[in-house]
Amino acid sequence: MPRVSDTDQRLVDTALEMVKHTSLSSLKLRDVAKKAGVNLGMFHYHFKTKDQFTRAVLQDTYEKFFSKFSLETSGDGLAIERLRAALLTLGRFVGKNRMLLLGLLHDVLNKNQVVLNFVKTNGPRHGLVILGLVRECQKEGSLKKMHLPAIMPLLMGACLFPLMAVAMMEHLQIKKVRFVPFAAVKLLIVSDKALEARVDLVLESLAPGKGGKG
Repeated sequence: MPRVSDTDQRLVDTALEMVKHTSLSSLKLRDVAKKAGVNLGMFHYHFKTKDQFTRAVLQDTYEKFFSKFSLETSGDGLAIERLRAALLTLGRFVGKNRMLLLGLLHDVLNKNQVVLNFVKTNGPRHGLVILGLVRECQKEGSLKKMHLPAIMPLLMGACLFPLMAVAMMEHLQIKKVRFVPFAAVKLLIVSDKALEARVDLVLESLAPGKGGKG
C-alpha cells in the first residue's frame, strides 16, 4: 500500500467518520476539508478529484483490513482454525465499518462507477481466501463435503448479514425491536462474544457427522 501523507490520512479518516451518517457519493469535499481543518485548495492538490479521493478512502480502509486478514489466515495451523480466524476478522471489520458498507451498498445500487470498480476488484480477494480455506477444511476432514455455494451463505450468515441488518436498523433509527430496546438487541449481535458464538455455531453445524451426512 502506497505511503500517504499526514494530510492525506487526516482527510481519509475524516471522511470515514462522516460516512457513518451518509454514503461516500453524498459527501461534499468542502465539508470534509472543513472538518479535517484542511484548506480546500490543498484537498484538490492532494487528490485532484472526488473520484480519486473516494478510491483512496476505500482502498486505505480495505488494505488495512486485508493486511490483518492475511496475517490471521496464514501459517501452518489447522485449516479450521484459520477459517475461524478469517471469519472473526471479517466479522469484526464489518461490525466496525457497517455504516460505511451500508453506504457502499447504496452506491452500488445507484451504479456509482468508482464504487463498483472497487468492489469488483477487491471483493474477490478475501472471498477467495475463505473459499480456499473451506476447501482445505474439507480435505482435512473438519468440514462437510458440501458444495461451496451451499456453504458460503451459512458462513456469511455468521459474520456479515446480521451486522448489516443492524446497520440498516441504525440508519432507520429503530428504537425498539418487539418491545426490546434496540441497544440491547444490537449488543446481542454486534459484540465480539456474539460474533464468536455465531461463527462457532455455524462451524460446528458444518462439521462431519453433524445434522446429517458429511
